[in-house]
Amino acid sequence: MKQTTVPMKEDARLIIRSGADVLVEGNELLQLTAIVDDSDSFRMKDEGGAIYVRADADARLRVPAGVSVTLEKVGGDAGLLNLQGQVIVQRVGGDLTVQKVNSFTADTVGGDCYFKEVSGAVDVNRVGGDVDGFKVDDFSAHDVGGDLEVSGVSGKVSARCGGDAHLQFNTSEIAESRIEAGGDISMYVLATAKALLHMRCDGEEIKVEAGGQHLDSEVESYDLPLGDGGARVELDAGGSIAVKEGKETMGEFTFVFEDLEDNWRDFGKEIEEKIRQSMKGVNHGLRQAGWQTSEAMRKAADKMDEAFRQRDGKVIGFSFDNDAAEPVKKEKKVVSDQERILVLKMLQEKKISVEEAEKLLQALEN
Repeated sequence: MKQTTVPMKEDARLIIRSGADVLVEGNELLQLTAIVDDSDSFRMKDEGGAIYVRADADARLRVPAGVSVTLEKVGGDAGLLNLQGQVIVQRVGGDLTVQKVNSFTADTVGGDCYFKEVSGAVDVNRVGGDVDGFKVDDFSAHDVGGDLEVSGVSGKVSARCGGDAHLQFNTSEIAESRIEAGGDISMYVLATAKALLHMRCDGEEIKVEAGGQHLDSEVESYDLPLGDGGARVELDAGGSIAVKEGKETMGEFTFVFEDLEDNWRDFGKEIEEKIRQSMKGVNHGLRQAGWQTSEAMRKAADKMDEAFRQRDGKVIGFSFDNDAAEPVKKEKKVVSDQERILVLKMLQEKKISVEEAEKLLQALEN
């Protein structure tokens, strides 16, 4: 396992190709931090402000929130969190999970697609599995193989799926929309909703209990206004159609974001443990050798021990706790000459690598 950190501008472009799983999270630091499962499989190249990343093993990347991110090809699962720049997904072989971005487009997703808290538009082309979303403006899904469930829609919808479709509109003035499903369509609206429904179903069962309307009909098609009427909303189902009043809800896919946290929680802690074990051996040797005579060196060794005692049990890297308060920024501490000598000594004796030495110096500054 390897960690690499390089400077990165907030207006940079990040282009990623991977044969395994990838997690990308935005933060306020102007640097790219990459932790990869196999150091030999990771390659990075900077070409005129565009950083190209290639990884054949699992990798997680922490980048400035404003960067533009493009996933050219990911063989496994992909996660995108807390990004304010442009997000483009060209091809993901597994599942795609997106949270807290301004907007994103996805061309091809082999598995399921999950998203929540997208302030702008979501445009998904082809998804082999299900699509589940929560809180979005405009939403379009051109070809979904499985079911579609999106709640908290504040804009227009254009969607087509092979399974059932469940949509919840979170605005009174429903925008012009079209939903086509191979199975049933369930549409939930506010009590004050306004729209003109054009409904057609092969199942010949249409029920409406919303917007002042009460309809239970066994016909193939029906036009009906909600409230005072409004924009045209087309519902075309292979099964039945039901329009009811209902509020936004996350549905049953909350576990996806919890699993994302669990799966990546301890990724990269091998690096921390390796440095910690190296420090124990070196600090013990220093106290037993002639370095004992230097009070400054003893204090430096003590500080190293304390730095990692404070880091024990903490995950260094990505944060998934949406409800946690922002950490208070601490004033950066200065690493003393004695501390630098100890780190250089460990590096010279090949007890740690260059990357581990950099991480150790970062620990001493915190």
